[in-house]
Amino acid sequence: MNRLTDYETAWILGGAGRVALTVFITMTTAGQLDVAYKRQRVKEGEAPLDSVDGSTAASGAGSAAGSVGLRIESAALDLLPESGLPVYEFVTRLAASPAIRALDSALEARGVRRPRVLPRFSPLHRELREQPATGVRRVAVLGVEGIEDERLRDIFEHPLPGVPKFAGVNPIRDNTFDGTIGPHPDLSVWN
Repeated sequence: MNRLTDYETAWILGGAGRVALTVFITMTTAGQLDVAYKRQRVKEGEAPLDSVDGSTAASGAGSAAGSVGLRIESAALDLLPESGLPVYEFVTRLAASPAIRALDSALEARGVRRPRVLPRFSPLHRELREQPATGVRRVAVLGVEGIEDERLRDIFEHPLPGVPKFAGVNPIRDNTFDGTIGPHPDLSVWN
């Protein structure tokens, strides 16, 4: 597991959703994403994209893994409009993006396959749960419970309820039977 990047570890242990969560935490801690904690919205940050590529924990991962990580992060920034997105919606959209699905083919090219189910009693799972590391690697292994920043973890543990969507308002423009605005032309009272 030490040969894998944080994103690859997240893919193997938790799938696309865990990768999206790991990307969000990585980019937030690097300053590439800004989070409005009270509103639980995310916007593009000030830090440049080339500083983090998801391969910080992998000593021998190679440049191919780094380029996949950089593509995932640039895809994450492409998802954000200028007004930002709710954090949960951002992570959900990122999990469904083709950039994260490309991570699977990059791993298969290296000969690493994601197990359909990683049994909780397997030695690998037990080892990872007992020694999950720190920082982003911890998030890749444990998921939401591995987020060390309390405010970020609180966003995922206690999300704000969604804003209700109302049907468009169709104001009543008139009160006549035939649908015309104003008085009916046949009525002599109005002449």
